Amino acid sequence: MEDDKQDFHSYEEIHNRTYRQPNARRRCRLALVLGLVSGAMLLLRFCGPKFTTLLDLIWSPTVNENNFDLYKHLGHRSPYFVPSNTPETLLSGTPPGCTVSKAFLVHRHGSRHPHAEELLVIQNLSYYINNNSALFSDPQSQLPDAWSFLADGWNSTLGTDDLTASGRKQLFDHGVALRLHYPDLYTETEVLAGDEDRVVESARWFMDGYYGRGSNTTASLSIVGENDDTISWITPHYTCEKWDERSGEDKLSTWRSIYLPPIARRVNDTLAAAYPGVQFTEEHIHGMLYACAYETAVYGIGSSPWCNVFLPEEILDSEYESDLQMRGFAGYGLPGEMGSVLGSLLVSNVTNFLQKDEGPKLSLGFGHDKTIALGLTALGLAFDKSYPSTGPADPNRGWQSAKLMPFAASMFWKRLDCGSERRIQLIMDGANFGLGETGCKIDKYGSCDFDDFVSTAAVRAALKVTHGNKRWKSACRCI
Repeated sequence: MEDDKQDFHSYEEIHNRTYRQPNARRRCRLALVLGLVSGAMLLLRFCGPKFTTLLDLIWSPTVNENNFDLYKHLGHRSPYFVPSNTPETLLSGTPPGCTVSKAFLVHRHGSRHPHAEELLVIQNLSYYINNNSALFSDPQSQLPDAWSFLADGWNSTLGTDDLTASGRKQLFDHGVALRLHYPDLYTETEVLAGDEDRVVESARWFMDGYYGRGSNTTASLSIVGENDDTISWITPHYTCEKWDERSGEDKLSTWRSIYLPPIARRVNDTLAAAYPGVQFTEEHIHGMLYACAYETAVYGIGSSPWCNVFLPEEILDSEYESDLQMRGFAGYGLPGEMGSVLGSLLVSNVTNFLQKDEGPKLSLGFGHDKTIALGLTALGLAFDKSYPSTGPADPNRGWQSAKLMPFAASMFWKRLDCGSERRIQLIMDGANFGLGETGCKIDKYGSCDFDDFVSTAAVRAALKVTHGNKRWKSACRCI
């Protein structure tokens, strides 16, 4: 199929059908809202802070629904969606006259429950609300609509780490889509999955979608250890002694100290009339943001009341925190050459597989957001010259984890046979991703001549890295 943007579109299409209104209605509502906002601004100017609650009521939910899709800005906790091409000027699909002869798929697991440390932050929010149930159940004035759910109480019902129903559907749908759109790649092959429950389950759901009910007999699923002893391109960081999951935490702390306090002040001011003495802390705000992302991951888009309490710019600031986190422990924020060295194992496997004419046509591998992030780093893709921990966030930055490594993200490498020429193309989450940052010349579809790609400095350097060699030791061994 020529248009790769159709590969994994189903999740986005469901969202658009559910949450987008007909254009005429949207225009009418927008005109009404703008008029109300203008009037509220005049009232605020002449009557003071007591009208901030009215502004919050009018502005926040409407912008989230009609003009700003917050579900595409939850960082690496975003539900899967198909982004625009990178750069947006690229044409979608496969270049005319080319056929896809081999492909290497790197797939992140689907939507999951929060990690234990994330769940703790959410539970602290829940404890505060429930320990003050008398306050929240008896508002002293009318609550803004976005906050009305608080009067009925709220409890965290989330678990830890496991794949969710949305995650299962994402992977199954992606398996079906790959089979339909690239039937000539079908092959009985070994499927690799990192040894983590959510990753293994994701691989099995994908296999059921791709191979059908008999997937266990059609293809073999090989579990790759995620530990200090197993050399793996899926989780290379575990065999790197100097790698630390807290890498970049100082930058995260800096950014949190900048963007969370204003949100806490706004929220407390908004609720002060209804809840005298309310005191949501910065950690509580963090819990609200986590609750928005993970209730979405568990129960689906539109399910979490917390998503509607934030202004668009607040969601964008939270997204930047997610991007700083991924960059810090799995990307360009890692010390020295660690990121590019660790990601080199993926680059080597992709390149070696696509270069060979013999063997299976398709490689299927399942891992984590870090797997994809390290691969991008090794190739110099999505690189930004400046990424300040003090902000402001550049809206045009290359490293945006929501677009690159959301839940169920896919990094799909294709070898293209174009007559006498062989090319290589990268499809990220269903969208064309130009390989020009590696140093090779791209066409209108983002693809490079295969030999030129292999000859770039980034790829040559990656192919020279082996686990334990001099460069690896320099990046990973503790002295």
